[in-house]
Amino acid sequence: MANKRTDRGTIQIYCCPFCEQRLWRLATSKYYLFYKYATEIRKNLDVSAKKAQFLAAQNSTYLDSKKWIEAFCCQKYERMWRLISLQDKEYEYRLAKEKDWLQTNKQNI
Repeated sequence: MANKRTDRGTIQIYCCPFCEQRLWRLATSKYYLFYKYATEIRKNLDVSAKKAQFLAAQNSTYLDSKKWIEAFCCQKYERMWRLISLQDKEYEYRLAKEKDWLQTNKQNI
């Protein structure tokens, strides 16, 4: 029954952008990004203008379930916030900027 759980080999390991050590995920909430206007939806989701207008008209805000901000910890630099985005089953990450925080429900962390 060895290797019954195949998902264990696909664990994403994140590295610190400053010291290249492994980052550890903290037990905090994920802050998902949301968009209010059709132009934001079109730019961030790569959809047509017609579909962006439709999504904007459906709800007052559109929650992007493939992008979120999450806390990580490095031994040297301690706590840092990363923007994680899931694209084609691959995770991309970078440091969260102020404009990213403005698109979440949590403004000042």
